[in-house]
Amino acid sequence: MTSSPVPSASRALLLTLTCALFLIGCGSSSPNTAPRLPDAFPDHSVDQIRTQITRGTDTIQGYTAKARVRVQTPNQTQSFNAVIHHRRADSLFMRLSLFGIEGGRLLLTPDSVFFYDTRNTVLRVGPVEAVQKLFPAPVSSDQFFDNMLGVLAPAARPAWSLRSDSTLYYLSDATDRERYTVDPAHWRVVRYEERSATGTVRQKRLFSQFRRVEDVLLPARLIFQQPSDDLRAVVNYEEMTLNPSGLSFSLDVPEQVPRRRFQ
Repeated sequence: MTSSPVPSASRALLLTLTCALFLIGCGSSSPNTAPRLPDAFPDHSVDQIRTQITRGTDTIQGYTAKARVRVQTPNQTQSFNAVIHHRRADSLFMRLSLFGIEGGRLLLTPDSVFFYDTRNTVLRVGPVEAVQKLFPAPVSSDQFFDNMLGVLAPAARPAWSLRSDSTLYYLSDATDRERYTVDPAHWRVVRYEERSATGTVRQKRLFSQFRRVEDVLLPARLIFQQPSDDLRAVVNYEEMTLNPSGLSFSLDVPEQVPRRRFQ
């Protein structure tokens, strides 16, 4: 009996599956490159931990990135792509789009927010605190840049208490209202919490999926939460360039575009 020829679509499917299995096999045989705990763990001091976290990050004065952002508020959940320009102690610019269609341009300065709604052709302006009601990252803090880059560190003060378990360090301030969880294998904060006097979590930030960007270890996934207001934002970085030249923060708003209050 003569076998029937395999249809071209089936051949393509079989070839794809074969290649996928081959790649999976190759991937499983790759060496384990997971970082190891430092030899001195768990005997580092608070100052040593802070020094390790900040090493090499103070030279980062700006970055550009492409990211996927998801923002959840009590009224709605929105996901969009963002092109980001951010400069330390200065401004953050986001060009927002969905399915390749631009929806707006956002500029945050240390004291103001400007949102050019390109769909409705209106410029919305307000104090930077207005963004805090929608985006739970610390936009009005001088640590905003470090949080968005994922390199925040405990402040240099002597009142931190320190403990550890088998893999992590835990730092808390004298009132136990600020808490940092540090992964010494990466020397990065992986969890930050700010609590009220009654112990309620007011701010929570999570950092994960670490990878090297120009020889600096940075998280690719950032989660910002404000539980009491049911606010949550997830930032997934896809590409990033550190210390680029010629950072632009222009909204390119035509003169005839009307201004409205940011809300």
